[in-house]
Formats: sequence, structure tokens, C-alpha cells
Amino acid sequence: MKNLTWDVVTLAALALLLAYSLLIRRHKSLATLVSVYIAYFIASSWGERISQLFSGQRLLFNQVWIKSNATPYAVQGVLLVIFIFLISTFLKLGGKRARYSTIEVIAYAICTVAVSLLFILLFLPDPVREHVLSISRIAPFIYQYRDWVLMLPVAVMLYFGIYGDEEL
Repeated sequence: MKNLTWDVVTLAALALLLAYSLLIRRHKSLATLVSVYIAYFIASSWGERISQLFSGQRLLFNQVWIKSNATPYAVQGVLLVIFIFLISTFLKLGGKRARYSTIEVIAYAICTVAVSLLFILLFLPDPVREHVLSISRIAPFIYQYRDWVLMLPVAVMLYFGIYGDEEL
């Protein structure tokens, strides 16, 4: 397991997302990108409360609590992944186009992986984040340009919304 690094996981996630988007569900690439943003807001707003439930600090229905060693950062990361899958599965983005060009799908996949990695990095505690940034080649670039990484998908969506064609 020594060879399993953040860069390998990031590139594997990109490859899986590209294969899924290009081969199976081309029209879901935009929904997946949008679901990452929505899942981040859900995970960041609910993460603290749910982690309190797992640590025993908060009761559900004044009776139920779960005792575990889950950190707030782990809970937020798991919530992010769960809600990305749930929202992207059921989100239907209606519009004039049902298909996207190959270039558009690739751009959406790259943006999805970059934004997802950035959100996971933002959830990590500072010492862990610094360690990840020191051992990775991709993560420091994404974290250093985090403002651009957050805005690039919006620009890509606007560009393809205005200039997108049925097939390029």
C-alpha cells in the first residue's frame, strides 16, 4: 500500500469518471459537476452536527446517539462523497441538449475531480493537509490556485452553455 498516493487516487478517479462519462452516461457529466458543489454545501453545513451525533455530544430524538471515533473532518468527507453520488444519480438537468461533445465531457470530468479534491483538502485539518500537500504533486497545485479551481468549472459551464454544439 506504500505506492497508493494522493496522485494515484486522483488520477484513478479521473480515469473512472472519464470512462463512466464517455462510455456510459455522457449526459450525466454536467450533473456530476453540479452535484459536487451542492454536496460541498450540504457536507459543510451538516458535518458538524452529524459529527456531534457520532461523538455522543448530540442526541437524536432525545434518546439516540452513536459513540464512535469519527472526526468532524472524516464525517464531512464521507458526507461529501455520499451526497455527490446521490445527487448526481438523481439530478436531471433539463435543457435543449441531451448529448455533450467529447471535449465538453472531458472538461467537466477534469473540473469535477479538481473541485472534489479541493473540497476534500479544505475539510482536512491543517497538519494533515500540510502533509498531503508535501507528498503530492497534484494537490499543491490545486490548493495553491483554489480560487481559480472554484471558478474554472463555472466558466466552463458558461462557455459550453453559450457556445456548446451538439458535436465538436
